[in-house]
Amino acid sequence: MKNMFNYHMPAKLYVGAGISGEVEKYIKGDSVFIISDPFLYSNGAAKKIGESLKGKKVTYFSDIEPNPTCESVDAAAKEARAVKADCVIGLGGGSALDVSKIVSCLTTNEGSIYDYYAGGTRVLGKRETTLMCIPTTAGTGSEVTNVGVYTNKKAGIKMPMVNDEFWADYAVIDCELTYTLPKGVTASTGMDAFCHAIEAYWNKEANPICDMLAMRAMKLVLDNVRTAYSEPDNVRARSNMMEASLLAGIAFSQTRTTGIHALSFPLTTEFHASHGVACAVTLPAFIKISTEEEAGKMQLLAAYLGFGTVKELAEGVERLMRDIQLPTKLGEIGVKESDLEHITEVGLSAAIIQLTPAKMDSETIFNLLKSIL
Repeated sequence: MKNMFNYHMPAKLYVGAGISGEVEKYIKGDSVFIISDPFLYSNGAAKKIGESLKGKKVTYFSDIEPNPTCESVDAAAKEARAVKADCVIGLGGGSALDVSKIVSCLTTNEGSIYDYYAGGTRVLGKRETTLMCIPTTAGTGSEVTNVGVYTNKKAGIKMPMVNDEFWADYAVIDCELTYTLPKGVTASTGMDAFCHAIEAYWNKEANPICDMLAMRAMKLVLDNVRTAYSEPDNVRARSNMMEASLLAGIAFSQTRTTGIHALSFPLTTEFHASHGVACAVTLPAFIKISTEEEAGKMQLLAAYLGFGTVKELAEGVERLMRDIQLPTKLGEIGVKESDLEHITEVGLSAAIIQLTPAKMDSETIFNLLKSIL
């Protein structure tokens, strides 16, 4: 156990089935800007929340793609400024929530996201716009982190942006919003939550509070994701998966992620895998090498999760992935052996990779990738 560590979670959390229909009481001001995934606008979910905000002027923005680009951010910010948004609500998966974070800042900070991100020279001033995040997937945990991930099309890279202005004022967790998720999204986001939890647990910046949250989150995923996948209307499974995502999000918000997420960046931007798939595909391999520096801690985790050894934990996770129809080999998402050197190079360029509990160099990463090709 570390003798010293920091823990900071300023977001107010509201959890409960149907609670997303009661958010009006938390919103001050008259102009509300709702940023949602396109599907949530077309199926009426965004409008349902907007219509519950009696007496408010509500504007909707749904031009959000997976792995959101800086151009999408700037387009949303332009509209939010035009309506003088007092409150920005992010509704959806990680993409919509991440865009809502930076847009809530840009409503009162001039310029483009490029001015503040990936080489930008300006510093975001204090956010004056209320930020509310309402997740509709059980996986990203973005509602309780101060991180946004954006695709810089000019440089052709996907990078995280960390800023204390990104902490939401309110995080509203409503499991009812996940009932209509496609099976593939349930599977990939569920395993994303597991990755968040295990990366917080084995992280070189881990602390006892995060360990407790992460362990609970991993247990919930293992016990519930199969049911949520096969029985979309199972209230208990859906609620437990939302809890897992929330706890994992809080855990990694304090530690950041590790090698799994570092390697996910090129797998999403260049091979077009969803974020959850891009993370999960390397998960069993990383579990196996985590014993290099955290053998005792990982053995405790394996026992807690019902496995005899860490190797058996890795094998159990891989079986789970097959059961919910997720790829377990890089070749299944289009990666060839000739791509491995480049993926290795991009992954090693992300600072978070060095938070992994094993030696992270080009040889280790290349061999890990080759083992799951």
